[in-house]
Amino acid sequence: MTPLIPERPIARIVRLLAVALVLCTVLLLTLGGLTTSFRAGMADPVWPTEPWFLVVNGHEYFHEKYTGFLLEHTHRFAGWTAGLLATALAVGAWLSGPDKRSRLFGLLSIIALLAAYGWFHGQMMAAQKAREATGQFLFPTPSGVATAVTAGLMLLAAAAHLFSRQSGKWVRSAAAVLLIAVMTQGLLGGFRVFLDQSIGVTRTLGIELSATHGVFAQVVFSLMVLVPALAGPRTPGDTLGDSDRARLRWLALALPAAVLVQLVWAVWVRHAPTPLTQRLHFLTAFVVLGLAVWLAVRARATADGRRLLGFGTAHLLLLLGVQILLGVEAWMGKFAAAGPDALLPPELRPVTVSAGFIRTLHQLIGTMVLASSVVVAFRAWRSPLPAPPVGPTRDDRQPTASQYEPETVPS
Repeated sequence: MTPLIPERPIARIVRLLAVALVLCTVLLLTLGGLTTSFRAGMADPVWPTEPWFLVVNGHEYFHEKYTGFLLEHTHRFAGWTAGLLATALAVGAWLSGPDKRSRLFGLLSIIALLAAYGWFHGQMMAAQKAREATGQFLFPTPSGVATAVTAGLMLLAAAAHLFSRQSGKWVRSAAAVLLIAVMTQGLLGGFRVFLDQSIGVTRTLGIELSATHGVFAQVVFSLMVLVPALAGPRTPGDTLGDSDRARLRWLALALPAAVLVQLVWAVWVRHAPTPLTQRLHFLTAFVVLGLAVWLAVRARATADGRRLLGFGTAHLLLLLGVQILLGVEAWMGKFAAAGPDALLPPELRPVTVSAGFIRTLHQLIGTMVLASSVVVAFRAWRSPLPAPPVGPTRDDRQPTASQYEPETVPS
C-alpha cells in the first residue's frame, strides 16, 4: 500500500490567487450582465481581438454612441484578466505540490494547453484578416484540434491525480479543471460573436450559444468559490458528525441542483422568453426557497449544524430575500409596459438605465445564491480529517530478548 504523504497546508499564494480570481470574476459577471441587459453583445462583431485592444483603441470610443462597444470590450478585457489569474492559480497550485514528478507533469500540461490555445487564437485572428482581404475564411482546424486534445489530456491528468495519496490533490485538480472551464467560457462567448458575424445566426444558434454562455458562467463561478474553501487550512472539528452529515448532505446537495435548474430557466427568460420558460422560472423559484428554508431549519436543530452551517444558511436566505425583491422589479421592467411600448415585444422595448442595472443585479445575486448553496453543500459533505498515526505504547512494544531469559536463582 502506498503511504499517505503527510498533510500540509496549501501555500498562502495559492489561497490569495483563488480569492483574487473570485473577486475578478464578480466584476466579469457584472460586466457580462450589463452587456446582455443593454443588448451590447454584438456591439463589436469582430472576434477574436487582442487582450490589449481596449487599452490601445479605447480613446476612439469614449462617446455616448459607443457605450455598447465599451461595455463589450471591457467585458472581454475582464475575461482575459480572469484567464490570467486562473493560469496563475493552476501554476501555483501544481508547483506547491509535495511530489516532484506531479509538479513537473502539471506544469508541462499547463504549458502545452496555453501553447495550443495561443496558437489557435493567433490562427483565428490571421484567418479573420485573410477574410477581410479575400472574402474567404478557413477555420484553423490543426490548432483547434491541438487545443481540444491538450485540454482533454489535462482533464484526464486532473482526474487521475485524485486517485493519488498526495495532500492538496483536490485543490490542484480543481485548479486544472477551472483553467479549462475559464477557457471554454471565453470560447463560448467568442464563438457566439463569430458565428453571428460569419453566417448570421442571431435568431437561431446565436440564442442557444448566448444562453449556454450565461448558464456555464454560473457553473464556472461555483467551481471558483470552491477552490478557496478547499485550499483553506483544516482544523479539528471542521466537519459535521456522522449523524448530522447523513441527515443533511442529500438535502444540501438538492439545493444547488434546484438553484442551477432555476437559473437555466432564468437565462432563457433573459435571452428568449417563452410562456413555458417564464412559468418554469417562477415554479422552480418556489422549490429553491422551500429547500433553502428546510435546510436552514434542519441545520440549526443541532449544535454542530448551527456552528458549521448556521452562517452559510443565514447568508443564503438573506440572498434569496434580496433576489425575490429584485426579481419582481426585473420582471415588471421587462414585461410590463404602458403607452406605445406596450405594443412591442419585450426584446424590442428600449432598456432604461435603471431597468438594465436591476436586471444585471438580479442576475448577479442569482449567481451568488448558487455559489453560496454550493459552499454549504461542500461543508455538509466534507469528510473529517484522517486520524493521525498513533505510535505504539510502552506496553505494546515488542518484547526484548532479555524478557525471555529465565529467572536466575541465587545459590
